[in-house]
Amino acid sequence: MKVDQLGLVGLEGVPGVAMTMLSPGKSAELVRVDVALLDAGASLPKHPGGREQVFYVLSGHGRVAGDDDIELQVRAGSMVLWEAGEHHTSWADSPMTVVIVQRCPAA
Repeated sequence: MKVDQLGLVGLEGVPGVAMTMLSPGKSAELVRVDVALLDAGASLPKHPGGREQVFYVLSGHGRVAGDDDIELQVRAGSMVLWEAGEHHTSWADSPMTVVIVQRCPAA
């Protein structure tokens, strides 16, 4: 067993967002797991996903949007799936903690 204390690092150029990688998985080419803390009012700018991405809200509430720019509400327990290459964004309406899992598309 190993216990470690992970430090959150502010996401450069994105005020109010701090992240840390929980695990690259067995192969960093296949999966990456991050946790992100977003302050109320913070957002992740719209960007294309390099891989399929699961966005799971642990606490708080906010909004997400994909390629269609339609905003949908999310809250603790919500899971969002974005396809590789899909442009997406998220906003925190309250302090929000999320887990982000990125994985390569199935072959």
